[in-house]
Amino acid sequence: MGASAPNIERKLEMATINAPTLLNTQYSGVAPLAVAHGQVELAAAAVDDKVRLVKLYAGTKIYRVDTAFDDLGTSTTLDIGFEYVNGESGGSATAFATGIDTDPAGTSSHVFAPVTLAYDAYIIATIKGAASTGTLDVMTTFEFKGMK
Repeated sequence: MGASAPNIERKLEMATINAPTLLNTQYSGVAPLAVAHGQVELAAAAVDDKVRLVKLYAGTKIYRVDTAFDDLGTSTTLDIGFEYVNGESGGSATAFATGIDTDPAGTSSHVFAPVTLAYDAYIIATIKGAASTGTLDVMTTFEFKGMK
């Protein structure tokens, strides 16, 4: 008898997708408020895949997040939040919005108590519900306040 095959356990990990807009310079000029626009074309992004849309700097105060999206697929949803670039705790994948229904195409607006970033951070979208295909735009209204 031949040797039995080893029991192989595979841990599936979510993918991190860096949007083409991730490293765009965010600048508010003389106006206090500005909008950081992140955009990505998803191609069968799996459930729990994370999309890094834009990077904002420590001391940035975030007031609202708006989204526009294609029909990303049957039963698809998104969460919008942030994670710190340096890996510090305190970020939240659901800080700004949870369960945004992206079937059918549409838009959504989310206003919340302002959030001030303690460190440089990525604005992220997390794929939920089902695999997602199509264009996702996320517009984050912010004010750079600086660190105190």
